[in-house]
Amino acid sequence: MNMILLTHHSGEPHGILGAQLAATFLEQKLSLPSMVVGVERGFSKDRLLGFIDEYYQKKEKRIAFSHLCGRKDLIELIRELKRRGFFTLLGGPQAREDYVGEPESHRYPHRFQGLKSTVDIAYQGPVDGLGMEDFTKRRVILEVPWRRSLSIEVNWSNLYLFSDRLRQLQVQTAQVLQAIGCPYASKPQAVTLPPPTSLRERGVKPLPIKSQGCIFCDVSRDKGFHGLLEMDQVIHQIRRLPERDGKKIPFELIDEYPLRSLGMLLQKVNEQNLHLSQIHLVCRVDDINAHAEALPEILSLAKKEEVKILFASIGFESFSDRLLHHFCKGISLSDIVKCVETLRRLKDRFGDQILYRKEEGANHGFIRPTPWDDGETLREMDQTIFLHRFWEDILPEHSTPLIIHHASYLGDWIRQIESTTGVTFGREGTWIEWWNPSL
Repeated sequence: MNMILLTHHSGEPHGILGAQLAATFLEQKLSLPSMVVGVERGFSKDRLLGFIDEYYQKKEKRIAFSHLCGRKDLIELIRELKRRGFFTLLGGPQAREDYVGEPESHRYPHRFQGLKSTVDIAYQGPVDGLGMEDFTKRRVILEVPWRRSLSIEVNWSNLYLFSDRLRQLQVQTAQVLQAIGCPYASKPQAVTLPPPTSLRERGVKPLPIKSQGCIFCDVSRDKGFHGLLEMDQVIHQIRRLPERDGKKIPFELIDEYPLRSLGMLLQKVNEQNLHLSQIHLVCRVDDINAHAEALPEILSLAKKEEVKILFASIGFESFSDRLLHHFCKGISLSDIVKCVETLRRLKDRFGDQILYRKEEGANHGFIRPTPWDDGETLREMDQTIFLHRFWEDILPEHSTPLIIHHASYLGDWIRQIESTTGVTFGREGTWIEWWNPSL
């Protein structure tokens, strides 16, 4: 029996840790030869189905999906393969929620009905809880608790892309797992949200909503936070990364609060005689502010080891205190200003040792439009951007519209509006179209 793991991919030369780790486990521990195929947007469905049919000739028709990214075309692909007689497994982010669908979807036909009729197994948790006996099951959710002692072996060469043909991808940026989920996702939140601007004239009242961490985050409800891996586990992953020109390829350190342990990581890497090129950080504003005094020492150590530190994405999300409050970000505009000023000072001192500017490869969080945008908010943000010169270095080329996954806490907000007003919002795949109310 062989297995293809299909996943969303942007086409850029980066790895997919979850899917590649899963394929490595299936092959090494379950003796199930597996390959990861990243499906690009706009792919040729006919050609991909032709490749899949050829691959599975005289083999059991078992196929897996991971990280759908809300894509309707991938959901339809699962359905098509199911119609062709495939056993289908869904893992990765939101597997359980996407299998089950939205609450009370039987009463509200417009809501996302879930993938119960399409997916045989929804698998939630670390892949090393999966056994061969599970492939005989049908129409079930398998939930395995997250734990820090999990499989971390990854074959970084096992990744292919498909647009109109299959081609192997040479990974140039990998990922190293340090935190399972986000610590901020453990923080209970309560906020009263006004209705979308488009419903203000209909007398819709503000609604109280509960959240864990950022209210738009689909990871918080899907995974939450389950702790940090031991430093030896992190070093183990780094040791097994591919090399280029005598150094490990750049990698993203998966941890929303990476600065608390970055100095120790650099020391351990030096002790192990490992040579790094660049570490990418995806982190929160409060992490940078909390470690502002420690960052010069960390960057001095990085300079000594000739390792560049790229703040690849910082979760600014908005430059309006009102929207930051709605997002439950736990930061204010003044916190953002302090963060940016810290980065600019460090840039003046350390030059190319620290990278954070958009032309240096960073793409920071900026959510716009949102349901609550109005003339006052937009003017406030534009003035702030101009006043603090954010457009020079941190403002991305394109903002990201607010995305509401049906299982996020904002999904609860939308459904509460629907159940109390009779207004319905459109659905597109696993996303809720907050901009598309049926009045």
